Amino acid sequence: MKISFVRGAYLNNFEGQNYALPITGYSSLFPLDANVPFPLVKLPSIADLQKPPFLNKPIKYIANRTLGDSQILFGLENYIRGSDIVHVADPHYYYSYQAARLKAEGAIKKLVSTWWETIPFNNESTPAKKRIKRYVMSQVNMFVCYTERAKNCLIAEGITEERIKVIPLGVDLEDFKPAKKNETNRFTILFVGRLIEEKGILDLYEAFKMVSQNEQQVMLRIVGAGPLENRVQKLIQKDGFQNRVIIEHKSYKEMPSVFQQADILCVPSKNTKTWEEQYGMVFVEAMASGIPIISYATGSIPRVVGNAGLLAKESNIDELFTLIIQIIRVKDLRAKLGTIGRERAEKVFDTRKTRNEIYKLYKTLDTRH
Repeated sequence: MKISFVRGAYLNNFEGQNYALPITGYSSLFPLDANVPFPLVKLPSIADLQKPPFLNKPIKYIANRTLGDSQILFGLENYIRGSDIVHVADPHYYYSYQAARLKAEGAIKKLVSTWWETIPFNNESTPAKKRIKRYVMSQVNMFVCYTERAKNCLIAEGITEERIKVIPLGVDLEDFKPAKKNETNRFTILFVGRLIEEKGILDLYEAFKMVSQNEQQVMLRIVGAGPLENRVQKLIQKDGFQNRVIIEHKSYKEMPSVFQQADILCVPSKNTKTWEEQYGMVFVEAMASGIPIISYATGSIPRVVGNAGLLAKESNIDELFTLIIQIIRVKDLRAKLGTIGRERAEKVFDTRKTRNEIYKLYKTLDTRH
């Protein structure tokens, strides 16, 4: 079976670890993370030109209004032609359109598309983008959703349940696992994610300021990068928190130890008109690591986290503060939530189970006429 796994500029190992299968991956020249457990072919893409921040918006704007998307992979057709299965990401990407045209020609047998989206009829901001999205959807044999929320979104867009399979993304439970902590008075709140408004980093910082007035041994560890990094750094300087708040950049390989050193994960993601937390791999990684979670009850977070965390109302910083203080002061609650999280990860988010389900799906599709 020849299986082609196409992810363009967004190829990464947190998703890729679930595809340690006999597949070949295809990305742009500069993907998010090329350290994936399968052979990888890198192809030039217009998306590669967006790497300098000042070129990101203008190139994306022009591509969305002409091609429909910047993620064309030049020469992709020559590599994936003759595939038994081509598995692309969401249908609105141009490389998904490239694969769909081959499917229509009969040059590939089956087309599978991951569907992350949880907001119905999103990613249709221009006529060109809507056109390629709708064309791809018409050619897809099976959609793989990582959450029930994504499945419901697909159904709202007119896709029948027979063409949808829900398979939760997992993590390597041998890498992400609890570690015995040294008994100290120091308490570490961990944030992992892009430093953007939607991820709630500014809300967390405000809640941390309130926490710091009540608890002297609390640290905030921020792991990530993004447009708000300089702003947060200035706030740290202004408030004199240089010894209590740190911002770091880490590789995915380093993340298991980062989680093990933390006491809680707090990523209070917020909704916008065109975005909400579709999954939140950081929550799965926290659960596998046996640390409790505090967030907002937005997007897919309640379904992913289950009973392994405490969720505040969106944008309610006072409630966020109250939940953090509760976790800090009630050690038994902290331990209980950590145990629930690990058990939930073992039951639902084991990457070995995910791989088996995905490969089983591939084999089933390959035998269909």
